Amino acid sequence: MRVFVLSCVVALLFSVCSSAAAITNAQRLARGLPPLPPKFGRALPGYARTPTVAAENSSPSSAPHKTFTGRILVKGHNGKQLGHLSNRASGINGVNFGASSADLHVSFTSSRFEHGLIDIQAVDAHGHSYIGTTSNAVLATGSSTFVSFGKVIKTPAHSPPVPVGKHHADESAIWTFDSRSHELNVHYVNPNGHGAKTTIAYNSHDNTIFFVGDIGAYNAAHPGGHVSPITFYIDLTDDSITDK
Repeated sequence: MRVFVLSCVVALLFSVCSSAAAITNAQRLARGLPPLPPKFGRALPGYARTPTVAAENSSPSSAPHKTFTGRILVKGHNGKQLGHLSNRASGINGVNFGASSADLHVSFTSSRFEHGLIDIQAVDAHGHSYIGTTSNAVLATGSSTFVSFGKVIKTPAHSPPVPVGKHHADESAIWTFDSRSHELNVHYVNPNGHGAKTTIAYNSHDNTIFFVGDIGAYNAAHPGGHVSPITFYIDLTDDSITDK
């Protein structure tokens, strides 16, 4: 008899506990019961995971770096295609208006970050080099100064110009690549180590390309040689993309 009564009491207690656990905290408080402790490690309905839990349950990205090989397409400020960068033994400065065999071919590996700085290597028979800035002027709004464009040595990202010989100072890791539009943007670092707003400028009269901080100020200081802004794009129409 005692065993039967004890069994009934245990069953009743188990039923009460199960029922109490199934009700909401609001219902528990209305019945004079204490609220249930919070449950960690999972998201409750209607609630987002905490950053810590989300990070613990997220899988690392397996997207590989991509290596792009192609030519640099030059477009005018109105979007018109001017041609590809030329490749001459004397330098790369200018648009190639001749045979496509004289186009400069380049290669670069995409950054781990969307707006990370990259080096662009020149792929040619004239030696191992990169493309970037070759002088060390200070670019700024309201200033007519400019920095030259050409083949350079490899330099660290965010570095000011690195002296090369007596007359040059190079920067190579100044580019960012937009994987959607394939546009290449330039980010020159002034000699003081501060980044400068940088515009790619083109003088159609002598077919030269260089960089300025204020194209209006440059044109005002050089009324006889009006320059216009241009943009660079990687042209992959007949080249390849490989995963690394």
